[in-house]
Amino acid sequence: MTKIVEMIDEFKLNQEIVGLKKAYIDVCLYRLNRWKNFMECKLGVTDIEDIKPIHIKKYVQECQSVGKEVNSTINNNLATLKVFFQQLVDEEYIDEQDNPMKRIRNLKEEKTVIVTFNDDEVARILNDVKEETYSNVRDKLILIMLFDTGVRVSELCDIKITDIASGHILIHGKGSKQRLVYISRVMRKYMRKYEHMKKERFKHKNIHEIEEHYFLDQSAMRLSRSRINKILKEHCANAGVREEVRCSPHDCRHYFAQKQLRNGIDIYSLSRLMGHFDTQITSRYLRGLEQEDILNIGRMNSPLKEVKIVKK
Repeated sequence: MTKIVEMIDEFKLNQEIVGLKKAYIDVCLYRLNRWKNFMECKLGVTDIEDIKPIHIKKYVQECQSVGKEVNSTINNNLATLKVFFQQLVDEEYIDEQDNPMKRIRNLKEEKTVIVTFNDDEVARILNDVKEETYSNVRDKLILIMLFDTGVRVSELCDIKITDIASGHILIHGKGSKQRLVYISRVMRKYMRKYEHMKKERFKHKNIHEIEEHYFLDQSAMRLSRSRINKILKEHCANAGVREEVRCSPHDCRHYFAQKQLRNGIDIYSLSRLMGHFDTQITSRYLRGLEQEDILNIGRMNSPLKEVKIVKK
């Protein structure tokens, strides 16, 4: 018989071998160990071969009653278990027909409308940033990039100088997935300005003292997520952004998605730009659009827009 704890250790090893990020692996291990403790302590199940769908359902029930977790959180736990058991199938520890996750369905999630920045707020935020010092210009470019490309804050922190090309940036996304995002005209303008000031700021440092990441703090070290959060919140407060907007970097991502949809982009292309695994995730941003926005998108993409109709 194969112990659950042994398979979690092997899962961790496989995740590391394929190059997945430590943060992602840590989250998976937290979820798996929490589930393992329930299986062993509450159900007395310690062997992989003994796990049945009913055990998974009892774990879901436990999360609902004890933790009082929302359905989206429980679904995230189920997603990790599905990846875990699929690996056991792939490694031939269990047969496909014995996979307990095979018939486990996700819980129905509440459909919430995503409230994000409007154009006027974005303009006020960006215009609140001065352009006098290295930090000023860096911060302004960071905010421009968040709003203009929809990248995650972790992805922005991970950008390296070698990821920058003339017309695009290579983004290292979730699950070691890579994608390209465009460099717009306004981004290019501030990238040139930032790169010039960055060169001046660190001209007295040895090249080995300067990190290879694109965005650096005053010590030439990789900029942190927490620092970017503070930058955004500071300028949101100055700009008087509405209280219902959380003013997190992820809200910049929401703004990007809804703005692109209003401009008529298709779901598939938006999904590619945002680094989503499927278009169902991207389609959630449609719920934040007003009916008038939907009608305008329809007009912009009318099937007969390019058709020449001859009067007879």
